[in-house]
Amino acid sequence: MAALATAALVACGGGGSGGGGGGLPIGWVPAPGPGAGVTEPTPNPHPPTPSPAPTPITASYKYLSFEQNRDPDTDTAEKRFDDYIALLNREGAAGYRYLEGEAGGNIVRLQDRFMMVKDTETTYRYEYKRLTYDIMQTTAIQALLQQAKTQGAQGMVLLKILAPIDLNNNLDPEFAVLYRKDLGAASTYDVTAELYATTSTDYVNRANAQGANGYRPWATPFLVNQGGYQFFLKDMGSAARYDLKAVISPLSVVGGNLDDLKAQIREQGAQGYRVLKNRFLEDGKDFYFYVKDTTQSSTFEYEFLDNPDPLFGLQEANAAQANAQTANGLRYFGVPDSPLFFRSLACTGPLCLSPDQTETSNQN
Repeated sequence: MAALATAALVACGGGGSGGGGGGLPIGWVPAPGPGAGVTEPTPNPHPPTPSPAPTPITASYKYLSFEQNRDPDTDTAEKRFDDYIALLNREGAAGYRYLEGEAGGNIVRLQDRFMMVKDTETTYRYEYKRLTYDIMQTTAIQALLQQAKTQGAQGMVLLKILAPIDLNNNLDPEFAVLYRKDLGAASTYDVTAELYATTSTDYVNRANAQGANGYRPWATPFLVNQGGYQFFLKDMGSAARYDLKAVISPLSVVGGNLDDLKAQIREQGAQGYRVLKNRFLEDGKDFYFYVKDTTQSSTFEYEFLDNPDPLFGLQEANAAQANAQTANGLRYFGVPDSPLFFRSLACTGPLCLSPDQTETSNQN
């Protein structure tokens, strides 16, 4: 029974990690493709230092870890999850928002190595909800969507699938799903879903149809035998409208290199598009997706840094690096194997802040 739950968890990636599906593995290039945006060449991927000097930002990044095994003789199935949520709520009460992590486990174990950020004057509350997962049925994603809608109406946003809590009477694993509430805002949310597109054109068309109604790409939950879906999130009190574009990554074309990719990202930022995530699609070509709030005239500037600890994934050194960059007006975007930092100009709203991994990952 434990093996069944563990296998299901492995298949769903442990809730999404800072590597693989988690956002921005740097190393591809732009070229025209069917339905994709075409990027004009940018001659200098290393722009000069901004003048005047950038204004420092107020943000504090923190790395934490949690690891707990269940003692079946003394511990309830929920104890390790309750203890994990208690840790998050202590940090949330101090204003820290869960940013990205490597949560996972099985019906005995729960662990997470994660980064949090305090970048707005607010506090947060975290909780988890159970989700029953019958691997022989195709109802779990629909149940997750309905759960996210119900939670959203109470001001809670879906963050990730954590790990199985236990097996129910039917021997189906019951997973814990993490949610967060901003206690300084009266926002409520709606969540909708689309089947995950098989081409960049379809993905962009579906995202833009949702974006015109104020929905932006959010979670991309994955559970074995449940189909692929893109969830979209709407802040019911926001007037924001979103536009998405896809551009072929340079390493998908002969001669493309890392500098070409940096140039692409910077060029899109100057046009008001913040990088969203990358996705393998269409005849072996990789695409980068970019998102823009069309109700404002924001622009984005980017810096690409070396990973201070490239061998072991997300570490304390990543938080230290992020804190050092706040003096340069830069916020952490991710990912631990190739850190990307950005500066937002003339910007308000969620696209201006360090994004949740839930938004930037291809797997939650």
